Amino acid sequence: MKVPIVNTEPPPEFGELHASAAFADPDIMDHDHTYVPGFSELRLARDRAIVEVMQGKRRAADVPTLPHNFRWARCQTRAGEPDNRKVIRAGNRGYKAVTMNEVGEGKLLATLPPGAQTAADGTIRQGDTMLMVADAQRVARNELQKRAKTESAIRGSEAGFAAALAEAGGKPMKGASPYIKKELGQPVRAELNPKSKSKSE
Repeated sequence: MKVPIVNTEPPPEFGELHASAAFADPDIMDHDHTYVPGFSELRLARDRAIVEVMQGKRRAADVPTLPHNFRWARCQTRAGEPDNRKVIRAGNRGYKAVTMNEVGEGKLLATLPPGAQTAADGTIRQGDTMLMVADAQRVARNELQKRAKTESAIRGSEAGFAAALAEAGGKPMKGASPYIKKELGQPVRAELNPKSKSKSE
């Protein structure tokens, strides 16, 4: 009588793990070091909606808006010394520090971000950063100002190129005007142990 061979092995030390849809989900919070409970989920939902707009599956008007924006502003040097330059810069753009008075059911934050701690002044810290928030209207204003500055810099560069071309005696082709074109370079692959080339190469 032949008995089939059964492969056996001891169970894992911490038990069995059955793969689920969340197992390989790149959006789960342990992949996001800036995770803020509640807000990060809204941000991901908005990002997905924007992708659907680009795919033609959703109207742009149906993309959800965020009521505010959180950011972690660095408040220490690498040596652990206080350094509020980033905090001041964020404050100049309408951001304010989030305090424990704004954490709780029905408040700005329902719970603290994982691993976050409360400083003596009530602010929320995570490592060398401080949690700050700005309302949607101010964030939109910041974005428009940034775009306006970028467009102004591009126009200035184009005008400068045209002036330099004219000074050098060059003339653009008929119907063409100077412009700036940005191109990405070829991808570079880095290897820890690159193979040496053969003599025939």
